[in-house]
Amino acid sequence: MGELRRLGATLAVAVALAPAAAHADPDFGAHDVRTVFFISKSDDRNRVDYGVRLDARCQPVGETPVYAYWHRFEPGQPIYGDLNSMDRRVYGVRQQRVHERNASGTWIEIRLAAVTDERILILVRPGDDGCVAAARIQVRGRDALLDHVHVQLARLFGVEHVTVHGRDPDTGAEVTERRTP
Repeated sequence: MGELRRLGATLAVAVALAPAAAHADPDFGAHDVRTVFFISKSDDRNRVDYGVRLDARCQPVGETPVYAYWHRFEPGQPIYGDLNSMDRRVYGVRQQRVHERNASGTWIEIRLAAVTDERILILVRPGDDGCVAAARIQVRGRDALLDHVHVQLARLFGVEHVTVHGRDPDTGAEVTERRTP
């Protein structure tokens, strides 16, 4: 729970200090999966998407292929943008490790900057129409396919709660878990 409290405090500061100026567009590759999962927040429609850089064989590019970027939906802003240094403290990928690489797929383990005790596993593989990727996380103590995380900000500063949204990998049923700091 200490990690979630730290996320709330850091997120509140980042939201308050986030500049309105746009940053450069992220450099998308031809075979990247641009959105594996995303984090949304209650103060606007913008979100941080997490993508993975892949080559033509759907193998991760380098040892740190997972990246985060702004995907904006508010009017008057560029659609995509890189994270600034404050954003990276909250939304950045703190650690990542590419595990086994083979023709059927590759597992990548990541931990986000603000929640380092939460492990997210991403499987990338060739699909019928190009490369595909899926993230796995624990939801209510069980393995789930991660779709997104929604952060409900508190009225002044901090986080009221976080809701993890995913799907049961066996049944496809929606699963959610509300977490409070």
